[in-house]
Amino acid sequence: MRKSRAPAPVTAAFDRGPAKYFHGRKDHLRVFNALVTRAAEAQAGTTFLIQGAPGAGKTALLTECARLAQKRGWETAEISSAALWDPDALLQSLTLRSTLTLDGVSVRVGVPWLGEAEISADRSPETVETLLRVGKKPLLLTLDEAQRLGESNEFPANRIGTARQVLTAIHNGTLTRPVILVAAGLGTTKDAFRPLGVSRWSWGAFVELGALDKAAEGAVLHDWLTKDGGAIGDPTEWIAAIAQETHGWPQHILAYTDPPAVTELQARNGVMTSRGLTAVLEAGRAARAAYYEGRVDDWGVKRRRAFAEVFMDVPFGGCLDMDDVIASLARSFGSKRAKKIFKSARNKGVLYRHGGEVAIPIPSMQDWLVSKYARTQNRDVASRLIAEGHEKRAPALPPKPSRDVQEPGSRRDFGR
Repeated sequence: MRKSRAPAPVTAAFDRGPAKYFHGRKDHLRVFNALVTRAAEAQAGTTFLIQGAPGAGKTALLTECARLAQKRGWETAEISSAALWDPDALLQSLTLRSTLTLDGVSVRVGVPWLGEAEISADRSPETVETLLRVGKKPLLLTLDEAQRLGESNEFPANRIGTARQVLTAIHNGTLTRPVILVAAGLGTTKDAFRPLGVSRWSWGAFVELGALDKAAEGAVLHDWLTKDGGAIGDPTEWIAAIAQETHGWPQHILAYTDPPAVTELQARNGVMTSRGLTAVLEAGRAARAAYYEGRVDDWGVKRRRAFAEVFMDVPFGGCLDMDDVIASLARSFGSKRAKKIFKSARNKGVLYRHGGEVAIPIPSMQDWLVSKYARTQNRDVASRLIAEGHEKRAPALPPKPSRDVQEPGSRRDFGR
């Protein structure tokens, strides 16, 4: 009798990166393309911000924006936050063709977007702003993990003013040439830009990224199964089964396809079997759980339980009032520590704030927290409510009165 095949081995699911197969996000790319057009016509620029929870595909969209700009004839460069205040860091990102020798005389340097430009070493050093002004070609700067701009140690104390001036010049389009900054980061990124002088955004230039729609999700799954796995025949059944668990979340799609589905299909020369699908689903769930553990790896059981019981009867994607969540945490940790814990959860992307409401935006992470850490007597009810939210995407039912949440706020679907 043939033994059942073990599930594909679980490997690390990458948290960010360009997508091998990119589908969807057409509205966002359409808006970005329009910004590129207007910037080129006006010889100006702006900032395009992509914000969302971990695994939502922010870096993938950022990469697609860069590709689009390149096709339009723009130069592109990946920068770190240091490039906003340190001209040497900016030059390094822009890739020098020759080495600067500052020996008291003027030297010529070649930078792809700059052409041939003279930098004089016998006067004050070039600044980031002047380097951005003198270029001859439109330039797109991409900054990933941009939520770090809000961290106290991201800029030297004497350089914050410089960074603010540079960001303001880019955002307001006052550099006399087209320069666009595309920044991507977690749900605290927009807040990080405010003290740096950027608080208003052009229509469509601020993106709160959620899950892929069903058509795009299906297209991505189809590519992984057929192109990498070599699936023979119609993969519709496999796509439907996997999509029931990924809910359009790009990170989840990777957890189930690369390597579980790809490895399974390659081992069977592309033949899709029910046993193989079961193995893929088991491996994907294990990878997904490992990903959740990684998001809260420095949280003790008490903290995990506190969040699980706050959200245990809120369907996936549902929101709670921010003050109610903090008040609930304060009952376990005290007011001062509760605020720090709440802030930490936002910085990690475990919580996502929209106005005065917060949600656990990652599909299934809420279910994972509740089923593993909520009090036993409440788990069955909570899991049922969450499952109903997954299936029907219906408004959340009013939570039962409890000591944790007395008057929860309104709900809104954050997922799509």
